[in-house]
Amino acid sequence: MIRIAIRSFAHHRTSAIATGLVALVGTILVTGMMSLLGTGLAGSTTDADREFLVQFPLIVGGWTVAIVLFAMVSTISVALGGRAGEIAGIRLIGASPRQVQWMLAVETAAITAVMALPGLAGGYLVGWAVTRSLHAAGLTSAASAFAPGVLLPVLGVLVVLAASVLAAWIGSRSLARRSPVADAAPPPRRRTGRRPGRGRRVTATIMIGAGLASSAAVLGMDPADILTTALTGPGCVLVAVGLCVLAPELVAAVNLVLRAVLPAHRAAPSHLAAVNLSAAPDRVRPTVTFLTLFVGVAAGTLSMQGIENAAGLAGGSDGQVLASINYFVVALIAAFMAIALTNNLVASITQRRAEFAVMSLVGSTGGQTHRMLVREIGAATAVSTVAGSAGAFLAVLPFAIVKTGDPLQAAAPLPYAITIAIGVCVTLGVSSLVGRHVIRTA
Repeated sequence: MIRIAIRSFAHHRTSAIATGLVALVGTILVTGMMSLLGTGLAGSTTDADREFLVQFPLIVGGWTVAIVLFAMVSTISVALGGRAGEIAGIRLIGASPRQVQWMLAVETAAITAVMALPGLAGGYLVGWAVTRSLHAAGLTSAASAFAPGVLLPVLGVLVVLAASVLAAWIGSRSLARRSPVADAAPPPRRRTGRRPGRGRRVTATIMIGAGLASSAAVLGMDPADILTTALTGPGCVLVAVGLCVLAPELVAAVNLVLRAVLPAHRAAPSHLAAVNLSAAPDRVRPTVTFLTLFVGVAAGTLSMQGIENAAGLAGGSDGQVLASINYFVVALIAAFMAIALTNNLVASITQRRAEFAVMSLVGSTGGQTHRMLVREIGAATAVSTVAGSAGAFLAVLPFAIVKTGDPLQAAAPLPYAITIAIGVCVTLGVSSLVGRHVIRTA
């Protein structure tokens, strides 16, 4: 199986590049936080700086690992969607589902290992830049020099490697267990008395509840306590991930809205987009998943840092400078999710080449097919921005009350406007460009 996994790279360069980019940026983020943690634990660090240099990377690094794991699971799942025929062939010649999962896990581990060295170098660079910013701002003394060591950054690489293997195992489970002689249709529902997707909805509810509970816990804390940030950040992530798990329900909701809003005798592209959203919602599910995650995490953390910045302006310069440094870290995480979103858009649209070719054969023009695709992605973008923004607002609301006493600070428009603008531009821009190319070549 290892030999097959190595040989498959030559035939799946696009999915390998997509997985590699996610692994690279994830490694940079995780090792950057681990290098900062190593600096905090170094013997040369002063006692006054050690607490901050330990708490800050633990706070940010913890939910960065969670985002990386979720992003890799989604990326691998989308990439494997175009390999159903290949995996069915491997199953037909005798491979068991577990062997297929191991093959795909080895592939992903090899891609992540190739990205380990540049990711480690980038992580050192990020840690060094953050440390210099802390020194320049006067938040740490010059005696606490950047000293990450080797053990903790390498441990960060191993964490991402383990996360990639786990993501490949989870993301390939359904495809590996599918019958090799069954068609693409889902298997008949068993009469168990349970609604399909119940476990997923329960998981999403638990994650959203845990995120809101984490955010609400700050209501009983001192506004100056760093735990207010430590609890609100993971709260934003948990709520956003919970909403991502509900992507099928979000797609169904937007389909109902389209049916209610659009006229009965609508244009062909709009009609086809509505039919696709109803009959094959999985086609836009990756877009909904990653855009909801992007908007929820980026808008939530930017809003949180904006509130922290306002509190710093009122109480001194340290809070303002610390918020500026946190903006830098949030920007890196947002860039990571934007890359993951782009990868998934490219993979999901490319896999529809055969569909676009059939549409051309039955008389659809390239322009009509392109408008259909843009309307599908546009509907997914709308529901994702609404869901992500609502989740971010609810997660940041307790933080705003504690820090400023004004709950409306959680609804400050600038963080949401910036995040939504970036998300919409990336989603519609990539979809339009890639869709036009795929439709033309189909």
